Amino acid sequence: MSRALLILVGEDDFLAYQLNHNLLLKSAVWIGDVSPHFATPSYFPFSKTKNLLGSEFPAIIYDARQGIHLDALAMAAGTLQYDGQLLLLLNHWADLANQPDSDSLRWSGEKRAINTPHFIAFLQEKIAKYGFPIYQSTPLTLASPMPQKDRSIHCQPTLEQARLLQQMAEAEDAILIVTAKRGRGKSALAGLFAKQQLAQNQPLILTAPNKSAVNIFNEFAGADITFMPPDELSQNLSDAPQQFANHWLFVDEAAMIPLDILFRLTKAFKRVVLTTTIHSYEGTGRGFLLKFMAKTDRTLRHLELFTPLRWQADDKLEAFIDDLLLCDCEDRLPQPPYDSVLAEQIQMSHCERIPHDQIESVYGLLTLAHYRTSPLDLRRLLDAPQQQFYLAQAQDALLGCVWAVPEGGLTDNTLIRQIRRGERRPRGNLVAQMLCFQAGLVEACELRSLRISRIAVQPNWQQQGLGQRLIAKMKQQQIKQQGAVDFLSVSFGYTPELLAFWQKCGFVLVHFSESKETSSGCYSVVVLCPLSEKGQVFVQRAEKQFQRNLPLSFHPLATQFARTEIDWTLDSSDWQLLTDFADFYLPLSSVLPSIRRLITSAGEAPFPLLTDYCKQPEKRPNKKTWLENCRLEVKKWLQKNAVLL
Repeated sequence: MSRALLILVGEDDFLAYQLNHNLLLKSAVWIGDVSPHFATPSYFPFSKTKNLLGSEFPAIIYDARQGIHLDALAMAAGTLQYDGQLLLLLNHWADLANQPDSDSLRWSGEKRAINTPHFIAFLQEKIAKYGFPIYQSTPLTLASPMPQKDRSIHCQPTLEQARLLQQMAEAEDAILIVTAKRGRGKSALAGLFAKQQLAQNQPLILTAPNKSAVNIFNEFAGADITFMPPDELSQNLSDAPQQFANHWLFVDEAAMIPLDILFRLTKAFKRVVLTTTIHSYEGTGRGFLLKFMAKTDRTLRHLELFTPLRWQADDKLEAFIDDLLLCDCEDRLPQPPYDSVLAEQIQMSHCERIPHDQIESVYGLLTLAHYRTSPLDLRRLLDAPQQQFYLAQAQDALLGCVWAVPEGGLTDNTLIRQIRRGERRPRGNLVAQMLCFQAGLVEACELRSLRISRIAVQPNWQQQGLGQRLIAKMKQQQIKQQGAVDFLSVSFGYTPELLAFWQKCGFVLVHFSESKETSSGCYSVVVLCPLSEKGQVFVQRAEKQFQRNLPLSFHPLATQFARTEIDWTLDSSDWQLLTDFADFYLPLSSVLPSIRRLITSAGEAPFPLLTDYCKQPEKRPNKKTWLENCRLEVKKWLQKNAVLL
């Protein structure tokens, strides 16, 4: 019996009546952002749906009346057992495109929920394609799900798993990578292999982004393997790099772990087993695999599982979810080899909404280039307002694209002041707010800018100048509009290669993040490119301020980029930063150069805490009270010396 998706449409009272009069509620898990008014075995808001991974359920109720969280829908389907029923609740069907979707608050940049007509049309098209029944104000009778499979015998490997276990046992490679689509038994295979290592008295460590997802691994391993979250394990290795040199490391869903942490972990263990999902809502494991294999210096072997275990091979619900999330669209994307003749035929185009027939190509290219591309990006591509796209195509093949969103243009001075002081963080304006708050550049919010959210070029066409051509097309298009945009911005995880690319495109470096980003494992940097006279003045000021303050910061990258002599003179921007640090909530890193100038000018005596920190920044106490007292040191000195702005 195949798994089923059932769409139940009607007013709230009708839905409640139908659910109360069906046996489904006795065993169903409820997923949604509004808790049900009647008893269910378990309820999960959309944000907690990841906690379901590693479990199986006979019935799931997905409440989509407030909005459709696409990741949560995919996770729900991935935990439904072989004959399970997934019930989708909606108040409307024909008029669904005109209903605000609260999920849009996660990705649209708008203050209020917006309608999402393009995604709704896409969803309804897929539901019709697979023929799932829609019950609109009509009674629904659900059969009781069959009991779950007896697991007392399931710890025996399948024929496919047994074959891979033999290959893993014979392999001498340092790293074994197991990939598969969801529901193929990756965790079970890893657990069975761990069981073999335990039988040989091998010490094991298990890590995963989500501990609740390792239940199946432990069940097949026949033991509770020592578990450490990736960041904690990484910290332990920093403290004692050799402590796990004789251990095996098992990593579940490796594609969800930042690459820099993963490299640190995989270098520190004797042998490593990585499992990860491909074509998934966590981001494509195939893109991860290519990046990891290209950068690791250890020997590795890649194994893949194909046969589904939780459902039938031709399961219609899995096919629907894959189609809805465009899970394998990068595999269908035409990828011609680089050809200089074809390069001359490239057509550059600009649009504010991607044509329906090109959504799959654009999403496939983004997935190919950025392995963390997710359903959130798909929702944004389809319906987020005020977007701009620049496409490079040749012979019906999409070779490159730029995805940009407008920022700035704020006219509310009160709001800008609150952003400056760290009191407000409205949706959108990512770079504009970052520069205003962390660098004190209020013009970033006032001027109109265009932030490049993504740039992607097919692997075969990289290093051939196509990315620079796309950016040049973008500049040309914006300059034609005569001052509609003052500057372009980009924020990305720093690597020397990426920075060199953007500098070739005419961008200048103006900001470093204080800490590394979780997703990339790199410091986030901001680069700008002016387009108008106002933009030119602003970008020059931002670069000058960055270069002036960089030698006085304790940033790990400072020594690579500091080009000027140290300026110890306090200027008006320093006084403003010091005042805001004393009175409000600016981060210490943003004000540190000004603080060092103040200590040099006024002496160390008034600032004992800050002086100690400047001498030994690695010993900074991570305590709220300590930071408050640092602010107080500055505030008292400013008040005593009547330096109040």
